[in-house]
Amino acid sequence: MRMVASVPRFASLAKIIFISSCVAASCTLLGMVYDSFAIFTHFICYFLAYSAVIAVLTSTTFFARCVWSPSKWRKGAVFVVFVQALVPLSLLIPNRSVELNNPEKFSVTWMNLHYETAAVNELVQIVKKRPSDIVVVAEARIQQLAEAFSDYPFSSEVTSASLYVFSKFPLSKVTSVSNDNDRDFLVVEVRVKRRQFTLLAAHVRWPIYSEHAKTLANAAQWATRSENAIVLGDLNSTPWAAPFRRMLRDGNLKHSRQGYGWLNSWHIDSDKHFGLPIDHITYRGQINNTKFELIETKHSDHSAIRGEYVLAGKLTRKPRD
Repeated sequence: MRMVASVPRFASLAKIIFISSCVAASCTLLGMVYDSFAIFTHFICYFLAYSAVIAVLTSTTFFARCVWSPSKWRKGAVFVVFVQALVPLSLLIPNRSVELNNPEKFSVTWMNLHYETAAVNELVQIVKKRPSDIVVVAEARIQQLAEAFSDYPFSSEVTSASLYVFSKFPLSKVTSVSNDNDRDFLVVEVRVKRRQFTLLAAHVRWPIYSEHAKTLANAAQWATRSENAIVLGDLNSTPWAAPFRRMLRDGNLKHSRQGYGWLNSWHIDSDKHFGLPIDHITYRGQINNTKFELIETKHSDHSAIRGEYVLAGKLTRKPRD
């Protein structure tokens, strides 16, 4: 009697587990379209791993003996895995480059320092090993940064948002852009020889807050005001979330991660085995991305990200001697 009774219990449990993977996958896919589900896109890789385990389970003889029509369950499980896998794999497709005439080169490094002095010192060493023309940081105090980037002649900040830019190129038109119930943007014009672009740095609230989507929409609007623009920061959004996708579309922005993979930049464990790709560098206009990399760190919960770019567009007046 125990053998007979255990079969339906296992069959019910198997169905519940299978259905739970379908629900998780559905919430993730809905997050690509609807803002209210956007938080689920943060966990797509983990939901994908869960679905893959379920798919393997449906292939076992033990599972086949306990459910009706095991082949249908198996096909369903494989379909769920396939649909979810298409989303993160889309980051392996590189961006299309625009044709540029005599472009100028520049590089950008971004990092959320988590108010750790050790993280500041670590970033200084990173920049020495991987030189960068522009360094942008968040979650730091001005006292921590006073001497760290003294070899960068130009700098600007929005202390209320704890955003700082250090540059080897001249900066102008520094603006603090307010957001409703969210941190301000730091917007600045960067001049690379006779070419220029607008740089917008942001540290956005999590997508569980309604302000998240509004802030990203505001970033897209500001990006379109310039022929060339870089929008970067801790955007607290995965590349697949609806608000982020809409920001790219409305701002005509390209994502530097395209062609390089998901590269998790924020980590939930000290060993940094598990994380999320929520730090981004995006760009628009007469700019091409030639390199993008994630640089692992020890003293912040965020890793640094670095991109190399070439810039064209209208020539400005030659600077006076």
